[in-house]
Amino acid sequence: MEYIRIPGLDKPLSRLIFGTSRREEKVSDMIPLLDEYIRAGGNVIDTAMYYNGGESESVLGQWMEERGNREQLVIITKGCHPTKEEPNRVSPEMINQDLAGSLKRLRVEYVDLYLLHRDDPSQPVGPLVETLNEHIAAGRIKQIGVSNWSWQRIEEANEYAEKHGLKGFV
Repeated sequence: MEYIRIPGLDKPLSRLIFGTSRREEKVSDMIPLLDEYIRAGGNVIDTAMYYNGGESESVLGQWMEERGNREQLVIITKGCHPTKEEPNRVSPEMINQDLAGSLKRLRVEYVDLYLLHRDDPSQPVGPLVETLNEHIAAGRIKQIGVSNWSWQRIEEANEYAEKHGLKGFV
């Protein structure tokens, strides 16, 4: 297995990442796959509060608890994904709500990398970066990033973070 490093994370990351968003099978079917992935040297698991209505995180949390392997893993999870009921979910309030739910389902105190799953360009980046940094300071998140954001918005957020002495997206 090949590994990479992300600044600010104390563990190397396997280049092969295990994703948990399979919808066409029972989520619990991922347990033997997770075991085999770990045996092969993998250590990065990607999930999200949106995947299978949170069930992917719940199964992963139960698996980690049963195996006692949380500290050997790099957990990536995501929040702020729009839904039909809530199409505008990119806000400090949604970050707080989604992260709290993810930590509870995952049965962990922190995630290694927390990503904002989608963007809403109508939202200013400052409050988003500030809220994420509050969670970093509290120890609930090690590093932050985004998924499905334009490079311009990423640059804007990272410039805001640098100007205000905060961590930006890795």
